[in-house]
Amino acid sequence: MAPLRTLLVFLLLGVAVLPAQTLRLDRNPAEEFIAKARTAAAKEPKYLERLRALHFEIKSVDKDGKSNGLVVLQVAPPYRRRQLNYSPDYSVELIQAANGLEGWTAQRNMTVPGSRPAVGVIRFEEVARLRDMASNDLGFFAAPDASVGTVNYKGEGTVGGRKTVSVEYAYKSGFRLIRHFDAESFQLAATDYFQPDGKVLRQQVEEIQWVEGLAFPKKETLFLGEEKAAVITYEKVAVNPEIPEEAFAFPQR
Repeated sequence: MAPLRTLLVFLLLGVAVLPAQTLRLDRNPAEEFIAKARTAAAKEPKYLERLRALHFEIKSVDKDGKSNGLVVLQVAPPYRRRQLNYSPDYSVELIQAANGLEGWTAQRNMTVPGSRPAVGVIRFEEVARLRDMASNDLGFFAAPDASVGTVNYKGEGTVGGRKTVSVEYAYKSGFRLIRHFDAESFQLAATDYFQPDGKVLRQQVEEIQWVEGLAFPKKETLFLGEEKAAVITYEKVAVNPEIPEEAFAFPQR
């Protein structure tokens, strides 16, 4: 999750003791658990059907309680994703955006009035990853289309003392994550994101909130490997906000 992935990164399995006959042998077990998780994440199916765009405002503190700053994440169909990172003193703004075809970064010193941002181009390989990340965010646990990725059941486990069942999402772009779902409620318990450098970033859900009939994390603890790295709080979650297309357009140099 680029800067957000390093800060946090914009957005989680052990298994219930189920009789073997409850899992259909003619179907990928991952699909069974995904269906249960999507049901648990929405008060009614219509709320999932209505989802078109998302806006998050996320504050982060490190393991010692020191601020890491603010992250704003916006996702819109079909593959648009924009992430804004602000330093703890709001002196620096770093933007990463992609629209599925091209991507860009911009860094600006906010202490200098009228300063022009330094603009960079994101490589195609990373644009493809960001495209899949946007699709994954809006999919709300849904499996990717077979043409772009796969899902696989990874077995039972424990996350934060909770029994879980795990599903791996692997995209052809290289974007890969494992979601751990509570084995009883099927609420999201944690998500493991596999970083390009091989490290695993875990976002462990500590508290959830309901917005427009959908369940979102309210507070998460971040781990790099076994080490606690940060605690993040979702200060604002907006469902289907108006996000102008220009927000994702390549900026004028």
